[in-house]
Amino acid sequence: MVTVWRRIKIKISNKFTIGVSLIVVMVFIISILTNIFLVDRYYIFEKRKILNEVASELKSSNFNNIDNKLESIEEKNNITIVYSNFNESIESINENIIQSLDKKKIKLNKFWITEDTLESLNEKSINKIYDQGITKYKVLAKFIKIDQYIFAICMPLPHMSETIKIINKFNIILMMFSIIFIVLLVGILSRKIVSPLENLKKLSRDISSLNFRTEEIKTNDEIEELSISINKMSESLDEAHKKIKFQNKSLKELNSDIAHELKTPLALIKVYAEGIEDGLDDGTYISEIQEQVHNMDELIEKLLYLSRIDNIKLNKSTFDLKEKTINILKKYKLLIEDADINLILNINENEKYLIHEDEESINTVLNNLITNAIKYSNNKKIEISILKDKNNIKFKIKNGIEKSSEDLLENIWNPFYVIEKSRNKELSGTGLGLSIVRKLLEKNNLKFGMENYNNEILFYIDFNM
Repeated sequence: MVTVWRRIKIKISNKFTIGVSLIVVMVFIISILTNIFLVDRYYIFEKRKILNEVASELKSSNFNNIDNKLESIEEKNNITIVYSNFNESIESINENIIQSLDKKKIKLNKFWITEDTLESLNEKSINKIYDQGITKYKVLAKFIKIDQYIFAICMPLPHMSETIKIINKFNIILMMFSIIFIVLLVGILSRKIVSPLENLKKLSRDISSLNFRTEEIKTNDEIEELSISINKMSESLDEAHKKIKFQNKSLKELNSDIAHELKTPLALIKVYAEGIEDGLDDGTYISEIQEQVHNMDELIEKLLYLSRIDNIKLNKSTFDLKEKTINILKKYKLLIEDADINLILNINENEKYLIHEDEESINTVLNNLITNAIKYSNNKKIEISILKDKNNIKFKIKNGIEKSSEDLLENIWNPFYVIEKSRNKELSGTGLGLSIVRKLLEKNNLKFGMENYNNEILFYIDFNM
């Protein structure tokens, strides 16, 4: 697989390099063809624009002291201007213009003005190009008629073919060096691109195999941004996967615990039913069966309530936490007295402890915490405190336990986790009370916790004011 990927990588790199090199070659070929077929024409086109501007200037000029005027125009535009009387013979006109150009150091092998040119000048200006042959230059001339004079505006042009050949030769040499340089540069760049992509491919393959790792890639471009996104995705998937594994583990444990909790009462019901069938009933079997059915019914009701908590709609209102706590304690007054439990209340009677929460949820939480303290208090003491500071109200409830284990903090909120056997026979337990407390407090976004020290267990809840 690795070998195949390397071959693919090399092919991608080679194709990219060849493609860029072909583009460079095409650009140079177009440049050379442009030089051959268009540069000469474009050069003449630009020079003619200069001659047209000079012609317009001459037509609008005052011809007093014409020679000085022509000299100024020639110097400014780097051209040569000569003129002759239009009414002379064609031979005289040609001779005059050739002699005038010669005086201005323009030697001509080929130059002539025809009758057709003279006739056309009555209506428009005429452009001519005279190729001087072996002297390897041309003369670009523009003829115009002003009053009774014919003006020849001339500009020597070098032969462009040799210049273009030299330029093209230079371009070919430049192209060869450029292709070599570009091939090397593109090869380096393609490896710079392909290498991080290969790392991202390996990372994606590992993620698909549930190996949620990250890959540090520093390219300062979109590939680095892509790697950052994939790393974040890997971290999120890792966290989600751990949660799912934990939930699956918890679900298996819950199913096992539910089966265990139901197995005991069902076994008892079976034994008592067989006893009735065999005529062994002493008058208590029916009541025992009813008690076990009641316990199972209570367990199922609490399991259903625990599963519904996430979908409960909160209805927040303002109420006094002190009054709520005291009213719940009144329900369990006889149980507390029968168990000979010393109840200590650290609550200011003159203070109001107003909180804004879902009253039904908080009522369930307080009931479960208080009954839990009554069931498992081994030192005959329960201490409840409600404290107020600037930002919140803290509820605390503390009772004694027989032992203090290291796994208490980790497991106490789990369903069916039991620290010790309940000492109170009048309060049946399902082992779901603290799980319900945790789910309800999380649902209400409240800070809560448990502290375990000196064989005492303390539960606390922070309420926002």
